[in-house]
Parts: sequence; structure tokens; C-alpha cells
Amino acid sequence: MADKNLNEAFAWVKRQLRRELWPRERQFITKRGWACPDGFERSNPQRPKTDDDSNRFDARLIRWLLTQEIPGIICRPGKVTVLGLWIEKKLDLGFMDCERALVARSCTFNEAPVLRNAQLNGLYLTGSALPGLDAVGLTCHGKIQLNQGFKADACVQLGGTKITGQFDCRGGHFASEKGPALNLSSAEIGADVFLNDGFTAHGAVNLVRVDIKGQLTCNGGRFEATGGHALNCNAAVIGADAFLRNNFNVTGKVDFARALVTGNLQCESAKIEGVFDIEAAKIGGGFFWQKISGKVEVLKLIETRLGRLNDDVTSWRCVERLELSGLRYDSIQSDMTVQDRLALLERKWERVIPFSNGTAPKRNDFDPQPYSQLAKVYDSMGHRMDAAKVRFARDDRLMWTAFFRAMRQPKPDTLGKALACVSLVWGYVYRDTFGYGHAPFKALRTALLVLIATWWLADQTYQRGEFAPASPVVLASPEWLIASAFGCPGAQEPGCTMPLRRWEQSVAYRDYETFSPALYALDLFLPLDTLAQEESWAPSKDRGPWGWTLYWGRWLIQLSGWLLLTTAAAVFSGVLGKKD
Repeated sequence: MADKNLNEAFAWVKRQLRRELWPRERQFITKRGWACPDGFERSNPQRPKTDDDSNRFDARLIRWLLTQEIPGIICRPGKVTVLGLWIEKKLDLGFMDCERALVARSCTFNEAPVLRNAQLNGLYLTGSALPGLDAVGLTCHGKIQLNQGFKADACVQLGGTKITGQFDCRGGHFASEKGPALNLSSAEIGADVFLNDGFTAHGAVNLVRVDIKGQLTCNGGRFEATGGHALNCNAAVIGADAFLRNNFNVTGKVDFARALVTGNLQCESAKIEGVFDIEAAKIGGGFFWQKISGKVEVLKLIETRLGRLNDDVTSWRCVERLELSGLRYDSIQSDMTVQDRLALLERKWERVIPFSNGTAPKRNDFDPQPYSQLAKVYDSMGHRMDAAKVRFARDDRLMWTAFFRAMRQPKPDTLGKALACVSLVWGYVYRDTFGYGHAPFKALRTALLVLIATWWLADQTYQRGEFAPASPVVLASPEWLIASAFGCPGAQEPGCTMPLRRWEQSVAYRDYETFSPALYALDLFLPLDTLAQEESWAPSKDRGPWGWTLYWGRWLIQLSGWLLLTTAAAVFSGVLGKKD
């Protein structure tokens, strides 16, 4: 470049600055957009802690160079580069189409740069320190790097930006006393976002409605906020995975409500102090909730849709309030047992419903959907027994909820409370007999108990002679009439022999149907009437307490047999206890 042109450029800049040029400014003009202090080590760059003539630089020179206001100087193509400088005044590239990348590595800015609605081919502020950044509406045809020791003491505003490359804040430090520390709301990012590997934010990181084509990585990041959001991804669209793991540390609210994550949302080996909200989010892959520590005040999974649930018991124990209403997932990959799952569902939050008149105490409702969802997934995975256990626990809770709802009605309702008590009794019978239709083979146990009890009662009654033949021909025969005349007329008395014992000594008894207490119990219990015991023998209700008990009890035994078989048919056919 001709010395005449340089002298003309130096003279023009001096007039604008009203002072002599500093060495780095002369270097910047001479090299048409490149400046660096002597001795600057690119392998170990350090930003200046103080300013002196060797590193001072006026930010306005960058704008003048890009707008070709400096006479005789055309900016080098590709990028404008300043390294290790102390930059004074405001760098204002607002509404400019720079057609180049801006590189300001390991620099210290005295004033917050303004890139509002500008167009750049890249923004590289690696290792620099600045008091905030206003880049709302920036269009960047390349990467943005605010990484490796980058430091901002006020809000970095990037709302509504369009970035075709990566947004890299690895090892960056962001802080703001007012407003968010980093704002990317409504931004469009064509690749990955890195907020990891030593990234820290003292204030909210705002990713509301952001559209990220790649992944969001917060591994090892530290997010802190007082009384609000620490990481806000509300309604964000993430085209790959979202990683919150490997010593991810957050104090404040993490918000992924209504977010759409195409891949996995991985929360692993993380410490969370605050609220974790994934309400109405859609996670195409898996939601990993593993190796979590800290104190999660609320975990909101209301109406959340997951592809897969990966979790562990320890992580759920960190959650104080668990909201699961409407949570849906297709499969589970975990070491948790069905008992662990049921214990977890016992802790879930239930909404509080006031009575209609508004004067009575409020009551807790019971939402069965999380139980039904878990049972459905167990069924799809082939764990039928576990699914039945979950449905049994759900229906047990429903039974008690309905009972307490009726008993706590504020207005007098004697009939309603009586029906609730009857329903509770029937519920107990149905539960212990059929497991609410989800464990129908419990009926075999009940039937066996009834049969054993009936067999024992029939045997005791017969041994005491308090049975009689039921055939009208036998009862009218001379042998029975003689036995009745000389036998005990009523209850057993000392020295008195029952008519049955006298009749057993006759020839007619030998040809009569032999009494079998086991077959009698089976004939009484099953409504088949094919074993000839019930039609041949009957207990004598007036000859002693055993006969009286069996005489009246047989109606209850027959009724239980009818109910058991009828209900069993309904259960096995699916009319009762349908599998959701």
C-alpha cells in the first residue's frame, strides 16, 4: 500500500479521534483490519488486565473500516481480527451488513458492543470480557463463539438471532444482576448449542421458543438464579438430544414445558436445586432421570409425552413433589421393580378439589391415569403379572377414594353414606376374591376355603347325628318312623340317641345313598345338582346347633357359589375387570 494512502488514512482517523493514533490503531489500518500486541501468544492467549499504549484500541475504527469511511483503505476479505486488545468506546455495527466475520479474541471491552440487526459471517469473542452485548436480531452466516474464558458482566442479548452454525459457549462465564444472563429467545440456530465444560451463568439462561437444529449440551454447566428460571427452554424445539449430565449443576427452575426434543432428554449425574418442569413436552427419544442429587422441589411431568423412560429409585427420592397426571411413555428401561414403581406412585401429587358450596374443607382427588399408563406399558413389555399388580393397586385406591368422598360430603346424606358402606364391603369381597378382576385365580383360593369350611361343618353335623335322609319315601318308611319315635325329639340329651343313629342300624340304610361330607360340600357349593348328596341328605335344624347352623348356612353357601361362578365367568370373559 502506498505511503501516501496510509498518510491520508492516518490523518483522517486522527481528525476523527482528535488525538494521535495508538500503535495498535496504526497496525489495524496498515493491515486493513488486523491488530495484535507485540508478544501475544496465540497458544496461551491472555486478555489485558490494564490498558497502556501497547494495547489500547478505539472500537470505532472497526466500523469505519467496514463502511469504507477511512480514505484509501479497503478492509481485508473474510474477517476483521483484533487480538489481546483493550477496546475503548462502543463497537456499534447495528443494522450493518458486514459481509465478514468479526474476531475479537482475548480482548477487554469497556462498553457493550451493539450488533443489533447486523449481518456477520461469524462472531468470535473467545476469551474476551465485556460489559454485556446487544445483538438482538443479528444474522450470523457462521458460528458464534463466546467460549474459553469469555466473560460478560451484564446481559448478552441474542434474542431473535439467526445463526447458521454452532453457538459455542463452552467455558464461558455469564452474569447479570438485572434480567437474564444470556438471552436466546426466539433464536434460530442451524447447528449445536454448547453451554458446557465449565460454562457458568449467574442469572437466567433464556432459550424460550428457540429453534435448535442440532443438540443442546449443558454437560458440566453451572446455572444459578435467585427466585426464578435458571435454564428456560419453554416451547423450545431441539432437533437432536438435550444433555444435562456429567456434573450439570443448577440452582433455580429448569423449564422444558411445551418443548419438543427430537432425541433424548438426558438428566444424569446432575445436581438440581429447584423446580424441574417438563409439562406438556414431547420427547421423541428417552427421558433419562438417573443419578440425580440435590433437592428437586417439584418435578412436573403433566401431559408429557416420552418415547422411553430411563430412571432409578435414588433419583426419584430427590423429588419432593411429583406431578404425573397425563404422563405417557412407550417403554421403560430401568432396574426398578414393580414395588418400587407402586411406592413412587403412592407419592404422586393429587389435585385439591373444594366442595361445591365452597364452605366445607377441601379434599384430595385421586388420578388413576399414571397407574393405567404404567400397567399398559408393562403389558406391552410382556410383564403381565406386574401389570395386574399395578391395576390392583389403582382400583384399591379408587375404592377408598369413592368411600371417603361420600363420607365427607358436607350436606347430610344418610342414604348415600349407607350405600358407600355397602359398596366398600362389596369392594372388599371383590378384591379378596377376584383381585378387582385383575387376579381372577384368587377365586380358586376363596372357593377352596368355602369348600373346606362346608366339608368340616357337614362332617361335624353328621357325626353328631343331626342329619336326616331327604327322600320322602325314606321319611315315610316304618324304619324311619320307629327311629324318630324312639330317638331324641330335639336337641341332644344325655342317654338319648339321635334318629339317624337308630336308622343306620336298619336294612334300609344299607341301600340308601352313602353320605360323604366332601361330596355334600361340593354339591352344595356348585349349582349342578349332579352328585346326589344335596337331594339325598338334609341337616336337621331342630335336633342341635350344628344342624341348625348348616340348615340356615347352606343358603349362604349356595349363594356364594352362584356369585363366585357368575362373577368368575364375567371376569374371564372381560365384562368385569377389563384390561383398560
